[in-house]
Amino acid sequence: MAPTHKPLDNSTTFEAMLSTNPPVGPVVLLNVISIPREADKDLFLKTWRRTGEVLKKAPGYISTQLHHAIGDGSFIVNYAIWENNEDLKNALALPEFKKVCEDFPDGTEFRAAVLQKAAIDGICVGV
Repeated sequence: MAPTHKPLDNSTTFEAMLSTNPPVGPVVLLNVISIPREADKDLFLKTWRRTGEVLKKAPGYISTQLHHAIGDGSFIVNYAIWENNEDLKNALALPEFKKVCEDFPDGTEFRAAVLQKAAIDGICVGV
């Protein structure tokens, strides 16, 4: 069963972020993933690995990192860097990627956003 998708940002849609034109980059895909406590976490990780193997071959892919909650937390955060939003959009539309996503455990929920670095003088550098 494919995971459900819910907004992370209530002021816009994930699709609108992906479709920003002209394309902007580099961008970060921030995906907060909730997995039901009763779900098979090994199945989740195996499926995530397979999606990563597909996306890693796509044009514009730079890197990804998976983080999990400490202790009994039941959520995971995927932080992936892409050359631009258009490459990310095209990769997420790949039939092979969509097919693999059907294998995530029932009840898996994704809340995603597309982000860019922000510059704060003296604290952090932007694009």
